[in-house]
Amino acid sequence: MSQNNNLTSKQAHALDKLNKIIGKDVPCVDEKGLPDFGYKIEDGNVVSLWLSRHGLTTVPEPILKMNSLKELYLSHNLLTTLPKSFGNLSSLQEINLKWNFLSSLSESFGNLTSLQVLKLNSNKLSTLPSSFGNLSSLQKLKLNNNQFKTLPKSFSNLKSLKELYLKKNKLKNFPKILIKLKSLEELYLDYNNLTSLPISIGDLSSLKVLSLAGNNIKTLSENFLNPIFELKSLHTLDFSHNQLTALPESIGNLTKLKILRLRENQLNTLPNSFGRLKSLESLDLSNNNFLKLPEPICELEQLQRLYLENNRLKTLSESIGNMKALRELYLENNNLETLPESFTNLKMLNKLFIVRNQISFLPESIGNLQSLQILDLRDNKLTSLPETIKKLQSLQELDLRRNKLGIIPSSIQYLNLKQYFLKLDENPLTGESARVALGGVKIIREYLENKNKLKKILEK
Repeated sequence: MSQNNNLTSKQAHALDKLNKIIGKDVPCVDEKGLPDFGYKIEDGNVVSLWLSRHGLTTVPEPILKMNSLKELYLSHNLLTTLPKSFGNLSSLQEINLKWNFLSSLSESFGNLTSLQVLKLNSNKLSTLPSSFGNLSSLQKLKLNNNQFKTLPKSFSNLKSLKELYLKKNKLKNFPKILIKLKSLEELYLDYNNLTSLPISIGDLSSLKVLSLAGNNIKTLSENFLNPIFELKSLHTLDFSHNQLTALPESIGNLTKLKILRLRENQLNTLPNSFGRLKSLESLDLSNNNFLKLPEPICELEQLQRLYLENNRLKTLSESIGNMKALRELYLENNNLETLPESFTNLKMLNKLFIVRNQISFLPESIGNLQSLQILDLRDNKLTSLPETIKKLQSLQELDLRRNKLGIIPSSIQYLNLKQYFLKLDENPLTGESARVALGGVKIIREYLENKNKLKKILEK
């Protein structure tokens, strides 16, 4: 019998049977978080059960006796069907069945009216039972990586649904049944084959996040943008991983947008109207074809995060200094040779990544970035650092790997870097500098201080 004396006799008996089927004892777990294997109990009943990655081909019968189950995790198994009696687990609030081989669900599934979170991603589903609409408490539904071409009419009854994930299915048309989901706040339709949106999408008055990445969209026609303009609550829009070569002037109508993702397209310019996106806080333009920083971006005075890695940028205009709210700037894998003096205006900047560029020197004004905490300069052509770098008293991490430094820059000794977050590997350091560089921040600081003292003595 089960060794857990806190279980009722029925629950202990069911657990003993489950242990025999699994081939080992399922442990009782008390820690927070989501284990892969174990169960939790409340008032003598099993309320949470984790049996991921156990090669299960059917749902073990003892589980169907655990009527108090609130959470059931059976992901990464070999399940092809669920028994009709699965619908008797009416206390279930969260089910994780992702990464199985389910091709259908029985009508009894609609009996799980307490269900709030359901994860069915990475199965073989192409349809859902008509009873699915009975899941009136469902708030989060993940159906990514299945074979849906359409959705059942009963879907319109999911009045509590807030998050819906339909990535990597076979949708060619926007499922109009979704328009009736008035509580929907996040909708993910990435990697389908959508070519347009219905104007009625504007009826989704609560929608905050709309993701349309990876739909092979070549142009943002009126069929796409005009319906989006009707989404009054929208603050996040994702057109990443498409084939866009240009944006229309009307993009500037999205004045309430806070997050815009356009990574992995073929953009090399932005329309002047882009500067009207005054509410934008995060902009991702990475993996495009920009040769220079588009001027309209510099008008976005509320922008906090800007992603421009993997473009072909050669210069940054002085106008970049207008983005005074900028906190994070990602410039990896470009062709930049230096930074503009206007960088001195970016007082809020705390993360700066300029990895794999052609930077041979930094402007003196970089010392004015008093909020900077992370500075990543790997794979450039730096031979020295400006003395003003010592003013960066908030700096915690400095990465100078694979540059052209022959000696350790003396200004480093004045920085408050974390012990293991100064990195100088693979520079052509000579003599004692090469040895000291291996010792970490404390050793390097002592070395530079002693070197400085000696210099002063010699000067006398």
